[in-house]
Amino acid sequence: MQNDALERGTALLEACRSLRERQMQNRLELQRKAAAVAKPLYVLKSKKQLELRLQ
Repeated sequence: MQNDALERGTALLEACRSLRERQMQNRLELQRKAAAVAKPLYVLKSKKQLELRLQ
């Protein structure tokens, strides 16, 4: 009976660790994707401010 409780506890801990690792991997993947999207698509060669004329 005590072994069953220990086995269930161990299984629960293992499941929690597995879930935490998957969450961490997902978080890192999302951060990586967000960093890739946040990069500018162009690089300014001069320090002049760009001006966009609205019509």
